[in-house]
Amino acid sequence: PMTNTAPPTGTIDTPALQDVLAWLGAEPDNDPLRHLPALHTHVVAVTAMDIPAVQYLKILDLFRMRTEALAGEIKPLLLDASLPIPRHLRTVALALMEVHGTLANGYLTAIRHAAPEKLRGLNLTPAHLCAQGLAHLVQEYEIAQLISLPASADFWRCAQALYGLIRTGLPTDGLTAPEVVEAERSLKVILALATAQPEGFSPRETCFLADYLRQQASALEIGREDRLPAEDEYWLDETRGLPPVAASRLMPPVSRPPIHFSCRPLGALARRHLAELGSGDRPENLGIPGTAVLADYRSVLARAEVRWSNPPKRRINRRHKGSRVQVCTHLGQLWQQLHGSGPEGVEPLASEWMIRNESANGYAIMHVAGELGGIVSGSAIGLRSAPDAPWNICIVRWARSELADHIELGLELVAPTAEAVRIARSGPDAQQPIPALRLPALPSLNRAESLLIARGNFRPGPFTLLVDSASRLQVSDCLAGQLTMHTACIEIFEFVRSPAP
Repeated sequence: PMTNTAPPTGTIDTPALQDVLAWLGAEPDNDPLRHLPALHTHVVAVTAMDIPAVQYLKILDLFRMRTEALAGEIKPLLLDASLPIPRHLRTVALALMEVHGTLANGYLTAIRHAAPEKLRGLNLTPAHLCAQGLAHLVQEYEIAQLISLPASADFWRCAQALYGLIRTGLPTDGLTAPEVVEAERSLKVILALATAQPEGFSPRETCFLADYLRQQASALEIGREDRLPAEDEYWLDETRGLPPVAASRLMPPVSRPPIHFSCRPLGALARRHLAELGSGDRPENLGIPGTAVLADYRSVLARAEVRWSNPPKRRINRRHKGSRVQVCTHLGQLWQQLHGSGPEGVEPLASEWMIRNESANGYAIMHVAGELGGIVSGSAIGLRSAPDAPWNICIVRWARSELADHIELGLELVAPTAEAVRIARSGPDAQQPIPALRLPALPSLNRAESLLIARGNFRPGPFTLLVDSASRLQVSDCLAGQLTMHTACIEIFEFVRSPAP
């Protein structure tokens, strides 16, 4: 939470402060999961102490180094997390987020209350402190996305407050100090990540995008504050503490132009990088993460580029509903039931959800009851309106989890029904038959008969389609067509059946 507690030059709670300094002077615990609770306790304690500004800043800097090292050990634990996040992992992530947020607010407090001559004595300007505070907010925001947690109103207010203080006390000679560039870059990372709609990415995809933006977010353009945003820009609501709002959806009040920005230059840069990668250039030559050499991460950049280059327009019509549905998040179990190879009389593990709203393309649903697991953006799930209704096949397009036991999903409907099949290949790619779901042709979407398979199994060329049940086995020679969808979890491709000999 934001705090206005000042670090004045009054008395010091010496015993409590000495306890903190002793902890900072000791060797860190080798176990990050034991180290984090102590770090959290001491960071929170310091913000309540009456400490002179210079000493306060030095302590914040010691905490910063500890926190950066700890984050480097904890973030990898979240890369393969799926919803619902295990409680112990969520607790760790929330504690690390609070440490980053508390330190960011600590720097904000120091800027507001430290005398300029004290900062000059440390060879610091407000921009230096803004850069440190915003760097902590970048980390806090990234961790929040790894556990599908929306950023709080206090987060956005703190980010805007720090941005507003970056140029405090600096000369207006037209020169931009390095610390100003660094501070603004951190805010741009947050803004670019937010407008890329990170709830639609898996944790590993989010980390890649954050790394890309740490190197390239400077291309985002923050507009002058003496005008309202253009329709293709975004703006920040300082009063309500909301994430970026697309001006094409809602313009701000004319009385006070807000912080506004354009992602289009960043989108153009991402397009150029994708073209250069497609031509064989190495990521390191372009100044972007080395993992961009992988097709999966180029796909992430391509999806982000679309969102940066094309801000969302007016909202599509959605029908608000309150009906219950069953959802199966375990695609393997769903395949077994559709195939008839699961335990007799045993239904796939299904949970109860409520449809919050519905559009022509899919649903927004909220978990109500029942066990579930393995949900990440890009995964495929089954949804049905009743136990005797067919399973719709949907792709998770976004996921949010504000509380440990509260999950909301945005779903794209890809097929009203599905058939469990297997595909086999001969030659160099020969392997055991792969489970797949056959999706019917949808002429209205200009989509031919298709197959949904686990990520990484698509191969162009011929294959054999096996449709088997207890009574028969149907074998068809087929040819894989174009890949129409691929996510972090699945691939969907069209195919044609070879004419019978």
